[in-house]
Amino acid sequence: MTDPTKPKGPTPDQAATPVERGRADRAGTEAHSTPTVNVTTSVLWLLIFSVLSVDWLLPLRGLLSTALLVAASALFLPWSLLVVSSSKASARAPLAPDGDHKLRGLFLHLALIAMVLGLLVAKWLVLQAAGTDPAFAESSRSYSLGLLVLMTFGIVSRGLGAARFITIVAEHPARLMAISFGFTGILGTFLLSLPVSVNSMDRVSLVDNLFMAFSAVCVTGLAVVSIPETYSLFGQAVLLGLVQVGGLGIMVLSSAIALVVGQRMRVRSSAVLTEMVDGGSIASLRRTVLMICVYTLLIEGVGALLLLPQLEVYPEIRDRVGHPIAGAGSAEWAAVFHAVSAFCNAGFSNLHGGLMPFTGKPGILGVASVLIVLGGIGFPVLDELARAIVLRLRRRRLPLFSLSSRVALRVTGLLFLAMTFAYLVLEWRHSFSQLSYGERFLAALFQSTARTAGFNVVDVRAMLPATLLLTIAAMFIGASPGSTGGGIKTTTFAALFAGLRAELTGKAPRLLNRQIPDTVIRKAIGVAFLSILIIFSAFFLMLLFESHPALDLMFEVVSAFSTTGLSTGITPRLTIPGKLVITALMFVGRIGPLTLALALAIKAKPSTVALPQERLMIG
Repeated sequence: MTDPTKPKGPTPDQAATPVERGRADRAGTEAHSTPTVNVTTSVLWLLIFSVLSVDWLLPLRGLLSTALLVAASALFLPWSLLVVSSSKASARAPLAPDGDHKLRGLFLHLALIAMVLGLLVAKWLVLQAAGTDPAFAESSRSYSLGLLVLMTFGIVSRGLGAARFITIVAEHPARLMAISFGFTGILGTFLLSLPVSVNSMDRVSLVDNLFMAFSAVCVTGLAVVSIPETYSLFGQAVLLGLVQVGGLGIMVLSSAIALVVGQRMRVRSSAVLTEMVDGGSIASLRRTVLMICVYTLLIEGVGALLLLPQLEVYPEIRDRVGHPIAGAGSAEWAAVFHAVSAFCNAGFSNLHGGLMPFTGKPGILGVASVLIVLGGIGFPVLDELARAIVLRLRRRRLPLFSLSSRVALRVTGLLFLAMTFAYLVLEWRHSFSQLSYGERFLAALFQSTARTAGFNVVDVRAMLPATLLLTIAAMFIGASPGSTGGGIKTTTFAALFAGLRAELTGKAPRLLNRQIPDTVIRKAIGVAFLSILIIFSAFFLMLLFESHPALDLMFEVVSAFSTTGLSTGITPRLTIPGKLVITALMFVGRIGPLTLALALAIKAKPSTVALPQERLMIG
């Protein structure tokens, strides 16, 4: 006779295999720990809403009557009850299947996060409608927002399983790149929000710090605040560190550190990193990573040494205020800051006037231009150029450069010549009119190289609309693959040209006596189409949120997407929604539209159904 009160099936101790016993033990542990986890989550969410209510209501105590304040306080009651009831129901309910349980918890967390964000937006709208100083409404003195974000991340990581999530992401190069840049940008936001990072808390908001952090890690250079006026030496160092990390790439930097200290990388990690840096093979990964780091540090160091004697002649640099060249505090810091910013194509300057006071200084602008070009042609091209120089010094025969390097160099040279000619012809009597003849040629040469970096020596707002349109096209093309710049890349533009020429002539697509595979043409078309779709979507949102001229908004959007950093001057005057749109656009532009699409894509299951083919009319 079997006892009907005993559970059916083997007990954990009677399981047939060690794997089954482990599963049974884990199931029992989850069954006992679920109520505790739910109670802990409820307490954390209640603490979040308590902090949020204090942050929401205190600024309104002088604007609303007692009755309205009590009514506003009542808004938090339904959400608090929802948190408690949801957690209690989850604790009392029988343990659901693992996937359903996690999915239900994820939806609950997302709903609560949406409520938190809704309350923060409502607070900002109320303060704006009441005529409160916007600097107070969005000031970083409200550190509760940072606390809310940190606690939210903590709760979500508990619900999703942070270790398992990181493991899944680490196996996908596109997702790994997106997550690493996003996490670094958020970390930089909190570092810039520290009191030690800013000169005055009233001059910058948390949204401004978010914008500046992502502009730095995405090596863009757009700024909503003045760097020397807003950030202290520590804050400037944080910005420069983000620029360096963004220029090198988070994975490349971490892998270089691991290789230097002698730690071996796993095969899976090596394969992922090889795909990210286009290293060719796992065997050559070590050389590729070290080559990127050595070239970066060497070029930046030489650039800083060349800039230092030319900046030391200006005693105003040591001042903090009172002069357009002031702000850096020392010539050494200004040289290092501008060398790193120029090579990484970031366009940040810790001087009040940027590089505009040096319009007639060919030494400073020449060094900056060379750094920008070297950073924009890509590390693979730099490696081939370095090898060619070594072989030439040894008087050996030079090998033929790869097709990618030859195309990158030629397109870069053509863009440089075309934009120099366009600036001279179009701006000779406009934005260049106040300069001498020599300064006009120097300004045209520098602006042609700075189309990927964001530095400017003339006022962009004074340029003709035709010049702005040409600059938009040059920024959209951008730098070369494997570089610190953005855009669709020079090789993509060349592949599109080859595909168009092949379609018109009926021949196979080719470049420089080499046939281009159809897969490369399709990939170039995909990158260009996704880029145009993203740009016009962001442009549509900016037209909804902003009241600036349409051409200025398009210029801002393309500059952010291409991580260039040039602006017509509207960046500091953007609204909060506009700043968030530009921030997201810089992030997408840095990781690349195709990488973002791959990161969001779900692995498709192979289909056994073959659909019938039919012609489609085109054109």
